[in-house]
Amino acid sequence: MLEFENVLRQLGSFGPYQRRVFVLVSMFETPVAWAMLLPIFLNVVPEWKCPDSSNASLTYNSSFTSNISFPLSINVKKCSESGLLCPEASFTKEIQTIVSEWSLVCDRKWIPGTITTIQMCGLLVGALVMGQLADIFGRRRLLYLAYSLLLAVSLGSAFANSWQLFAVFRFFIGALVGSVMVVNFVLPLEFVTPSWRTFCGCVGFWAVGLMTLAVWGYFITNWRYLVIGTSVSGVFMLFSWWFVPESPRWLLSKGRYDEAEAILKTVAKYNKVDLPDLSTLRKVSEISNKPEKRFKNFSYWHLFRTCQMTKNSLIVMYGWFVSSSVYYGLNFNTRNLAGNLHLNVFISGLVEIPALVYVVALNNIFGRRKITLSLMLLAGISCLAVLVINLIDESQTTLIIVIAMIGKSAISGGWAATQVFSAETFPTVVRNIGIGACAMSARIGGIIAPQIVLLSKGSIDELPFAVFGGLALLCGFLMLCLPETNNKPLTDHIITIPGLDDEVKVNGRSLEEEIPLHHPES
Repeated sequence: MLEFENVLRQLGSFGPYQRRVFVLVSMFETPVAWAMLLPIFLNVVPEWKCPDSSNASLTYNSSFTSNISFPLSINVKKCSESGLLCPEASFTKEIQTIVSEWSLVCDRKWIPGTITTIQMCGLLVGALVMGQLADIFGRRRLLYLAYSLLLAVSLGSAFANSWQLFAVFRFFIGALVGSVMVVNFVLPLEFVTPSWRTFCGCVGFWAVGLMTLAVWGYFITNWRYLVIGTSVSGVFMLFSWWFVPESPRWLLSKGRYDEAEAILKTVAKYNKVDLPDLSTLRKVSEISNKPEKRFKNFSYWHLFRTCQMTKNSLIVMYGWFVSSSVYYGLNFNTRNLAGNLHLNVFISGLVEIPALVYVVALNNIFGRRKITLSLMLLAGISCLAVLVINLIDESQTTLIIVIAMIGKSAISGGWAATQVFSAETFPTVVRNIGIGACAMSARIGGIIAPQIVLLSKGSIDELPFAVFGGLALLCGFLMLCLPETNNKPLTDHIITIPGLDDEVKVNGRSLEEEIPLHHPES
């Protein structure tokens, strides 16, 4: 809505009030990241043994334990010939995970990855359902409702007495994470002008959540206490309820003008600026809410109505699929890297920050295609390099970890760049539908990511990097097939008609089209 954009500019495009809303709402990402990425620690396979009559001893090391003695003739992490776990098997007490809780090794080793896949299925369901509900009932109320339920369900999962029940809990946790992230991303964007949406879409506290999760895992080695700690500590975010308002843009779309005006008056007072005339905004909102003024309904079919649209839609959907599968795959595969798991997880969160800075700083200078290509190529080459180094000399653990983290950093930035690129690629009339299709592709990528990680159960732990590397390289080159959108007017219609895609001006002022984005960890 042009008039609302004009009001925001007069109030301050990203003034103190908007910054407060952005920071408070973005802070939800930290505890949400804990809930989402807990499987990194919950699915760790501790050292285990089968008893033997020998009194000799064997000392071994792992990322969690050191100098632990077992009988020499035991089989450390060795299944029977039939693939079953011996009935008397016991796990080290140094760390307790769901694997040791329910003996998820040997013929049951597929279960942890499957539970994570079930969680990612919940993520898809939650994002789809919440997207509709937030448009009906508002952003703020559903944000806090979904987050409260997430804390409750996450806490409840700590008391699951079977892996089947735990899997059900993880499904609902995934659904609630998807619900929170949809609203968490949209709400701050509806308080700022288009020039700040790339910044708000790329910058957040997800990486902070990943880094602090490593600290949680270091100090709490019992999975039940780890889940309880991360759930209970997230309660503090509920106190932000009194400082986060409803979206005035949504209120205007529902005809609740008085409430929207009250919030805009608060924004003006907080930003210490004069309140602009809101009479025109009210009239425009009333007109746009009349049934006869509503636009034609479009469907997913319109994304493939022309050859050009089909090509562009498939490429950007593949970009989201790759970004999600590689991002979550590298996160969940961190436990398979050599070295200290907690340090690896902390670094994997830290390396996301420079990649996002890279996108924010250079995306408008070098263009969408070059930035996205550079990051996808770096991610792909890094992943393949890990595989090659492992095959040549698997003792180069430090080098492998460094290159793997470079790949993780690149895919984080690549996903952010892909968001902006895809939002600008779709015509205005189907932009929300297009982004919705991309989000669905991302969820599918997240669902299969844990299954790709399971490839590490074979003879080569780094085999998942080969798959991730190939996906990222192909994605990078496909991005070259998209038209550059940097510093170009956004297309409004599927079939371009002369005069309709020219810059629109109202009262002599240019209309900046709003660009809907979706957060990378939703």
